[in-house]
Parts: sequence; C-alpha cells; structure tokens
Amino acid sequence: MSAHVLVPRETRSVAAPGRPGRPHRHGGDLVRVGLGLALLGVGFLLARRGEISLLERDLFRLVNDLPTLVLPVVWAVMQLGNVVAVPTVAALAAATRRLRLARDLLVSGVLAYLGADLVKSAVQRERPAGLPVGDVLVEGPITGLGFISGHTAVAAALATAAAPYLSRRPRRVVWALAWTVGLARIYVGAHLPLDVLGGIGAGWAIGSLVHWVFGVPRWQPDPGRVAGLLHRFGLPVTHLAPAGGDARSSHPFTGVDEDSRPVFVKVLDPDRYERDWLYRAARWLAVRDVKDADALAPLDQQAANEALAAMTARERGVRAPAVLLARGAGRLALVVQRRVDGRGLDELSAAEFTPALLDEVWHQVALLRHARVAHHDLVAASLLVDAAGSAWVVDFGNAQTGAEDEALSGDVAELLASLAAVAPAERVVSSAVRVLGAEAVAAALPGLAPLSLSAANRGVLRADPERLPRLRAEVRRQLGLPHPDRPGAVRTGPWARAAAVASAGVVFSGLTVVAGGAGILESVERGGWRWLGGALLFAVLGRAALAAATLAAVERRIALGRAFGATTSTDCAGVLRGRPGGRRVAARFLERAGVLPAAAERATVRTAAASTAAAGLVAVVAVVLGLVEGRLGGWRTPASPLPLLLVGAAGLLLVLAVRALTRRGADGQAGPAQHQPSWSAARPRSGDAVRWGALLGWSTLGIALEAAALAAALHAVGGHLPLLATTAVYALIRLAWTVVPVLALPGAGEVLLLLALTALGAPLAGACAGVLVFRLLVFWVPVAVGALVIGRSWHHEPV
Repeated sequence: MSAHVLVPRETRSVAAPGRPGRPHRHGGDLVRVGLGLALLGVGFLLARRGEISLLERDLFRLVNDLPTLVLPVVWAVMQLGNVVAVPTVAALAAATRRLRLARDLLVSGVLAYLGADLVKSAVQRERPAGLPVGDVLVEGPITGLGFISGHTAVAAALATAAAPYLSRRPRRVVWALAWTVGLARIYVGAHLPLDVLGGIGAGWAIGSLVHWVFGVPRWQPDPGRVAGLLHRFGLPVTHLAPAGGDARSSHPFTGVDEDSRPVFVKVLDPDRYERDWLYRAARWLAVRDVKDADALAPLDQQAANEALAAMTARERGVRAPAVLLARGAGRLALVVQRRVDGRGLDELSAAEFTPALLDEVWHQVALLRHARVAHHDLVAASLLVDAAGSAWVVDFGNAQTGAEDEALSGDVAELLASLAAVAPAERVVSSAVRVLGAEAVAAALPGLAPLSLSAANRGVLRADPERLPRLRAEVRRQLGLPHPDRPGAVRTGPWARAAAVASAGVVFSGLTVVAGGAGILESVERGGWRWLGGALLFAVLGRAALAAATLAAVERRIALGRAFGATTSTDCAGVLRGRPGGRRVAARFLERAGVLPAAAERATVRTAAASTAAAGLVAVVAVVLGLVEGRLGGWRTPASPLPLLLVGAAGLLLVLAVRALTRRGADGQAGPAQHQPSWSAARPRSGDAVRWGALLGWSTLGIALEAAALAAALHAVGGHLPLLATTAVYALIRLAWTVVPVLALPGAGEVLLLLALTALGAPLAGACAGVLVFRLLVFWVPVAVGALVIGRSWHHEPV
C-alpha cells in the first residue's frame, strides 16, 4: 500500500521563499480579462463622445498643477511605461534565470503597446493641449493621440505579468509604480484621467490573458526549511520528502518522527488564490458559495482551523488521522498528522466499490453531518481505504465546524459526483440513500451542477459531459422524483419555429415601413450610438435583477446562471405556450437545478406575483412624481394608429398560430394532465418576510432598470421624453402585460409602447427606432436565448 493524504484543488499559489513549480491556469485570470475589457469599453464610449466632463477636467488640473520641482523624478518613473522598458525588464528577468517571467513580461508589454496604438487610431482623441482643459502647465515634446495612454497600458501589463512571480509586498510596489506612471502622464500634460484608466484596463486585461494562455508557476517550499521549522516547533521529522499528488492549495510531505512513526506534513500555501477578492466575488455571484471561508485568514489561523476541524471530526467518531502539530511562522504554516497507509478512493477500480465499502464511506459522511462538520472538498481523493477496508476522511483544509445544512448538502453532492466518476452511479446513489436517507440525498440535488462543484470534480466530469446528467437522473429515479422532461415541456416543430421568426420579421419590417426606414436611421445617427451602449447596459442589469428575484423566490441555493436560464426560458415558453406554459418550463428548469417540484412551482408563482406588485409600485411612484413635477402633461392623439394596429395584429396572429401548432404537438404526447399552479402558493408564510422583501425589491429594481433602458434607447434616437414620463408609461404598460399577458406578445407589445410614446409627444420615427431597440434587448434576445437554453437542456438531459 502507498501512503496518500491529498489536499484541496481549487487554487493557484505563488510568491514565497521557495522554488517555482510547473505552470497552471486558473479561471480567475479570465475574470480579470473581462473586468479589464469592461473598464476599457466604458472609457472607449466616454472618449468617443467627444466631450470632457467637469470631473475629468478638475482631476486633470489637480494633477497637472503640481509643483514642477518633482518633474525630474516623475519623468524618470514615467519611463517604466516606455516601450523600451519592455525588453529591458525582460532581459533583467532572463539574466536572473527567471525565463518564464521574462517571457510573460515581453509578450504582455509588446501586446499592450500594439493594442494601445490600435485603440488610439479607433478613438482619435486629442491630447490635453488641444482640448478645453485650460493651460497645460507642464508639457514636454508630446505628440500623437490621447485615448488610451500607451505608457500606462504598458506599465499595467508589466505589473500584471510580474504579479504572480512576486510576494504580496513587491506586488503592491509594482502596481503602485504602474499607477504612478499613469499619474505622471497626467502631470506632464500628455493624457487626461480617462486615458489613464483606459490604459490600466487594457494592460490589466492583456497581462491576465497572457497568464491564462501560458499559465503561471506555482511556488514550492524548500524541504530543508520545512524540516528546520519542524525541529524548531519540537517535532523533529527525518526522511522528509514530497508526497506527490495533485495538491493545489498546499504542499504535502511524508517523513518519520523521532519514534520512527510515519507522519504527514502539509505546508500551506502562503498566497492562496482564494485570497483574491475578485475570484471570490465571481464565485459567489456564480454559485452563491465560497467554500474556503478561511482563505482570507492569516496562515497560522488557517492551520489552526484545519486542525480544529480534523480534531472535532475525530472526537465525534469520524475516522480521521490524529493531529500532531498546527503552527504558523511568518509566511509559512504547517499541519502535521499521523500518516494513513491506504489508497484514495479515486485509485480504486469500479469492481472494488462493493456495497459494503460504499456503505462504510457514506457512514463516515453521516458522522461528519452529525458533527456538523462541512468538509467543503469531499471528493473521492479525500477519502482513503486502508488494508482492513476501513474508510478514512482526510484533508480538512477547507472544512468548517458548526456548518449549516446547505454546506453539509454540498458535501454530499461533491462526493456523489466524484464517486460516480469511478463507480457505477446506481450503486453510489443507492448506498447514499440507504445510509443517509432520501431527504439528505434530495437536498444534494442543487449541488449537482458543474459550477457548484469543485475544480477537481469539474476536471473529471469534463471528460464525460453526460455523466452528471445521468447522475441527476439516477437520483431522481431512486427518490421517486418526477423528471423535468415529463409532458408539459415545450416541444416545437419546424413550422412553429418558422412562425415565431416570421412574427419577428413582420413586426420589425412593418413598423420600419410605417415609421419610414430613412427616418429611423437618421434618428439613430442624430441621437448618438453611445446611448445604445447605455440601453444595453441597463437591459443586462435589469435581466440580472430579475434573475436575482428568481434566486430570492427559490427556497434553495442555486447558481445565478440557473436563474438566468429560468427567466429566459420563461420568456421563450411564454411566447410559445402562454403564461401557464412559461411557468411550467421555468419550474422544470429550476428542477434541473435541483429544486424539488413543489418548491419550483411555488417559486414561479411567487416570481409572477412579485412582478405584478413591482410593476404596480413603480407605476404609482412614477405617476405621482410625474404629476407633482408636471412631467405627464401634454398628451396628444397617437401618430398613425391604424397602420400600427394592423402591423401589431399581423405579428400577434402569427404568435397565436405558433401557440396553436405547439399545443397541437404537445397534445399528442402521452402523460398525465398537468397540474396548474395555484396562486395560494404565493401567499406569504411565517418567516418569509425577508424572502418576500428581497423578491419584491429585486423585481422592482429590474422593472426600473428596464424603464431606464427604454429611456436610453429613446435618447439614442433623439426622443427626448422626460425620464419620469417614460418610466410611468413603461411601468403602466408592464402592469398591463402582467394582468393581460397577450398584450406583451410580439406585435401587441411593440404597438402598445409606440402608441403611448407618440401620445407623449415622441416623433414616430424616433419612437419606432427606440421601441424596436428596446424590445430587441429586453424581449427578443432573451426569447432567442431561452430557445437555445430550452433546446440544449432538454436535449442533453437523459430520461
């Protein structure tokens, strides 16, 4: 038997006294790429506007008016962003035999320089000397274009490239130098603050992308230093050697103590990737779960927490190795345990997973649950089986004592997914149900989703994408839960899909003809394309708020992506099958996320009720404020009502034809009659006040953001209606859509908005362009996305 005690897998660690290991990637770098591009994109839209805000001008004056006494120092620091600095710092890194660092510096710096030139040529913004910012007090021989700052982009790219190779303090220094380069460019009169922010975003994105492509090295501790620390702490260990294995947040060693007994030494990473707040925020938004709550704690506290969790579990009957030492010293921390001679469950063959062994494994999980210890990395490699066939639980690095039910259910989901990759799913699930009980296994269903699982599980499941859906189906089968793909799901034939596309074509082409295509294009050009970006932003934020409302309506923790899927699938199914069909599909989608059928039904009804109440609330507030400020006066007869009504009727008839075709196809499916959701499910229950408050709040915010998207779309095409008037009209129409759903369908929805906006005084061409853009963003695109989501989900889930 070989000795195995494996450790958590979801991290990249670097930067401490030691030697670099093999490179690897982490998804957090992609988060940085996205944020950097977002910062660059916002700056791009503002720079293309061709105007300088008062805030930007004041910030420029504040920096540019600094005394000339610091010019020599500033000028020297500024050269760190010069393109000549790129090969210089890369050569210095190569001279110190840090070839990977030299490569990343060179590639990042060159790409940042070329990218800055590309952005400059697209924006064509002048330097401060040619803009109305006052006298440029300190100005050198500066020529060229302004947005973005090439020096700042290069400096930010170099700082980003160097960061993984440095410890925390030097990392802060290089980033301080990067920001200093940007301030220096403002000080010498070369750039405005927006140019510097755009350069920071570009450099950040480019350096992070280089890390994602090439990977970054992982720090490895020096065994001699580890042995010295153990001796200093009173636990001399000899024959210390790396234990091997895929440990991503620590470094395992094996050795023997002074009594010649085997020990396992775990060296914690001094700079775990989970300490990165961007990574943690992204994971929380994606799955509302951060499993490594102690990653932000000091190293000695992390070691103590791990030791406490292991000792607590052992004291409560869990078979866990004895803890000998848990201590930190500066940027190193150690946890020492007795070494278990055994094999990880991930090393066993499928034939070795007998019912007795699986029952033994789940019995240890039951003891963990009884002790309220959430392991948070309970995969097959975190359990060992010794020569006697006994199971051991190891690696409590992310464990939590006194855990909540959701954390304990997450452990069950992790182990179900991990064991299903090495053993028959039917045998794994039946053992879990037999030992833990049906309720505990049912509670694990929400965790059986890719984003909810650990990186180790995702990597294993990636080789067979169908394994996880099969596991979910097996859990439902053994628990007697109905499958989401039961009769009532939307099944559309080619004729129904063609009719839906034809409806969109009739609406867009018909309204364009009525309003005049040339007039619409002129309205867009006259209003400015930048406002279309604002409309897109408000539409996305509004959709996010509505997805958050779905999360608030669900009684179980699910991923944000699942909530997005539920909202878009509701929009699509609402077109194809009406409100009942939309709610059914949304409930089925929530069931796919692990929500039990009754709870999924309650969530859809609650969401619909909150949407109605939120629309009424926004309408009342906007109407009252509009009347007080006199923004709702001046109503007139709507423009071209008859042609608009004809176009709307044609689009609506096509949608009704879609429903007829869809209903006829669904009626031919065998299966029991569908139970219609009862509005009694929406009644508040005791203890639901917080949930209903969050549900109503997110729904109200979503509708208000959609109204802002409509206002931005109108502004983009020159329809300068008062914001309160636009919000009041949209909220009232949104309320009508919730009460009479047919009014929200293609044709009817667009025409109703057009008639109201032209009655407020908006020109027909501008109102038509604004409504088409708005409905494209908040209705047609979500419907199209929902069609893809429904098709993909129901195609890949086995019955």
